[in-house]
Amino acid sequence: MAADADRRRLLLAGDAEGNLVKLYSQVETQQKKVGQFDALLAVGAFLPATGDAGKETAAMLAEYVSGARKAPIDTFFIDSKSATFLQVAPDGKQLCERINFLGGCGLVEIKDLTIAFLSGSHDPEIYKSDEANEDGPLFVGSAYTQRAVKRILKLAKERGSVVDILLTAEWPMGLEERLDEADKPTDPDGKPIDWLKISSRPVAELCSALEPRYHIFGTGDIFYQRAPFQTKDAGHVCRCIGLGRVITKGKGRAAFHGLALSPATTMPETALKQRPANTTPSPFQINSSPAGEQATKRDASALADEDPPAQEDTVFLSKLPANIEEKRLAAAFKHVGKVESVRLAREEGEGSACKGFGWVQFSSPDEAQAACDLSELLECGGRKIAICISRPKARADGTTAGPRKKKREIQIVIEPHSECWFCLVNPKVEKHMIVTAATDVYVATARGPINPYHLMVLPVKHAPCFAACPPELQQAMHVQVHALRKMFADAGQECLVWERWIPMGVSAANHMQIQVLPLDQTKAREAKEALEFVTRRQLQGATLKRASSHSDILDHMQDDATTPYVYFELPGDLTAKGRQIERYFYAAPPGGNGPRIPVNFGRQVACHLLGCDDKVDWRSCQDTKEGETKLCKTLRELFKPFQAKSKSA
Repeated sequence: MAADADRRRLLLAGDAEGNLVKLYSQVETQQKKVGQFDALLAVGAFLPATGDAGKETAAMLAEYVSGARKAPIDTFFIDSKSATFLQVAPDGKQLCERINFLGGCGLVEIKDLTIAFLSGSHDPEIYKSDEANEDGPLFVGSAYTQRAVKRILKLAKERGSVVDILLTAEWPMGLEERLDEADKPTDPDGKPIDWLKISSRPVAELCSALEPRYHIFGTGDIFYQRAPFQTKDAGHVCRCIGLGRVITKGKGRAAFHGLALSPATTMPETALKQRPANTTPSPFQINSSPAGEQATKRDASALADEDPPAQEDTVFLSKLPANIEEKRLAAAFKHVGKVESVRLAREEGEGSACKGFGWVQFSSPDEAQAACDLSELLECGGRKIAICISRPKARADGTTAGPRKKKREIQIVIEPHSECWFCLVNPKVEKHMIVTAATDVYVATARGPINPYHLMVLPVKHAPCFAACPPELQQAMHVQVHALRKMFADAGQECLVWERWIPMGVSAANHMQIQVLPLDQTKAREAKEALEFVTRRQLQGATLKRASSHSDILDHMQDDATTPYVYFELPGDLTAKGRQIERYFYAAPPGGNGPRIPVNFGRQVACHLLGCDDKVDWRSCQDTKEGETKLCKTLRELFKPFQAKSKSA
């Protein structure tokens, strides 16, 4: 009973957008059902919209400000859209009796709970431009700057206590990572979630650094409770809750959620650090590892007296109790990823006592690495289990245990290939898709295009990748890409350009393509964020590098033409001379130590940017031959005024 009395009963609300009559009507309904709440915490857009769209809701707010209506509960809100409030009341303001604006950013104590908050929304260009400005503003319009985020972190560090609740308008980007497909957030109407619109990378970084017990956010008009995830340093779990808009209906868009919470300062450590069975690793700790990982690895190596599987998708477990069973471990790790197999070292075979160590194999190396994040955090039989990537024993000849694999030989051929889909000497080449052809280079429509004007620039000869092409061929391809840019610019569009090189064992499959995809101006500024988001998700641990030209990649291939890479040209800043081009690439490190590049990585970036993830597989959007022919004829006519003058093939 004492523990219950110590809890604060909070009601959480999503975007009110000035609809205070409806907001407080529902609050009163909830309080009649379950009793009084201590406070209402509101996230997202709380205040009315500006202009004609907000006239009616502004009138509602005026009734509360004038005292004609009374709020039935102490209300504390942030706001995502009101630039005026963020400028005139950066440190907060009481609108009227019981309704309080928390301010732009900071740390407050409400009902003995430590609450961090960040109003406003993320504008990538403003956030980036503020990078080196230590004395700049906290907000530019309604967009927060890096200084606002740093201020929250500084205040939390000075206070030195656990943050009970973090309030933000936006979702943290990457929240859906480390979850089974069935547990990921979905739109109630079945539409793709526009992550670039509703989520923010700085908010994810803030949540990861603050390690709050709860993170509450709105904006997405989706009600979602994520499985708790383990914080890296604090030891407790973090729970994330997304809320819908007050004016929408349906369980999947619920705007309200009740919470009974004791302040961390009043809780014993054992209670604060309890971990539910469905706890996952942090979705934001892509490259981090527990502080004691190195010691854990040494302990594991000492115990590994049997040959463990020589695979990066397998983890080695030590400090296991004697009575542990395979099914218990499989259940414990199912939230990390798909468990392929569990193997325990036993005293005398199946059914006997466990020797204290074993192995769990996952469906991918990424899932195995995620399991390592739980090292010394999972408990079984009173023991904290040590987890690390399985390392094979060394043979006497210095090689590792496990079958020796013959290294795959990659054939690099720069000659026409009669069996290649893209070589023009192939009698089966899809000539009805060729927009224009010159002596060295041709332009073709993409099979299974992401949008109707998705095009490819290809060499006539069988060149495997741009980096392996002679300078004159590189220049010829540049000319065609530039011509396509001019055509799309004339239509008011920008371009996303990419090349992916993954060497195949069969030389016929190694024919390079430069993909050119037109974008609306509204999507141009989001291209870099889309690339970074997909890189974090699909190339965990990879670092994108800037390039001044496409040919720069050659300097990062260690004189090895078989080095896989991906290269992108993105719309950059808009200047007086026009839109700048930003170039990024990732080249796999020597020895195969980096993440594997997915075959469709470029399409994943483009589809994420355009909100059409259902088109990542080109086969799902393939047209008939008649449709392809008709589209190609249209593009030929459009391209004629812009194509480079060169001798026809």
